[in-house]
Amino acid sequence: MSINNLNNCIKRNRANHSRVREAIYILLMNSDECLNVSQIIKELSTSYPKKLSQNTIYRHLNFFIECKLVIVIQDDFKRAYYYLKENTPMLFCICTTCTRVTKLPINESVELKEFTDAEFITIHKICNECNLKI
Repeated sequence: MSINNLNNCIKRNRANHSRVREAIYILLMNSDECLNVSQIIKELSTSYPKKLSQNTIYRHLNFFIECKLVIVIQDDFKRAYYYLKENTPMLFCICTTCTRVTKLPINESVELKEFTDAEFITIHKICNECNLKI
């Protein structure tokens, strides 16, 4: 994904260019983790000059979702995590202990033939960090 995808979406929807929207998109683009709104606000508070409200973040994230730039993964407590959509199927793990949402690499051990139409797949298991604590 690149910033060009965002610019194309803005043109298609005839939306105004927004520095906040671009900052959120760049944050998601540079992040290897799935981020929730509070994490996005925390990360942007150090790099973006103005204070951002949750409503602003949600509005821009919904714009990304409508443009099919971002996917939403919900944990068991209905907390939403956001990750940039990729051209290939993606696999996410929701930890059954700490509820952290992480993207997993897809390897040959995962059979994806049944899920060819799925944008992403979530599995529930203990993450590596929690597994080390046991």
